[in-house]
Amino acid sequence: MALTSDQLHGAAALLLATARGANPLAALRASLPGVAVTRCEADDMRGEAPWLRSGGYDLFLVDTANHCWRIVADPASASGIVLAPAAAGARHG
Repeated sequence: MALTSDQLHGAAALLLATARGANPLAALRASLPGVAVTRCEADDMRGEAPWLRSGGYDLFLVDTANHCWRIVADPASASGIVLAPAAAGARHG
């Protein structure tokens, strides 16, 4: 299942609307039925470039088709999202 532009823009808007300190994971999962959504710490994603930065979070696209997920840059190849707190010093839209 590829992620659409509408889904990703909706995720970005949801992250921007999330109160500081609140966990947006449940709302993201509810807004993206059928999409794998998980969260990890910023250090776990060290060395990876986020697809989007929004509302204090880095959003990474992942291909979940195999046992080991892999980070992808193309929404057409993505079937999931990994959310991490923004890396220190990152700017967000």
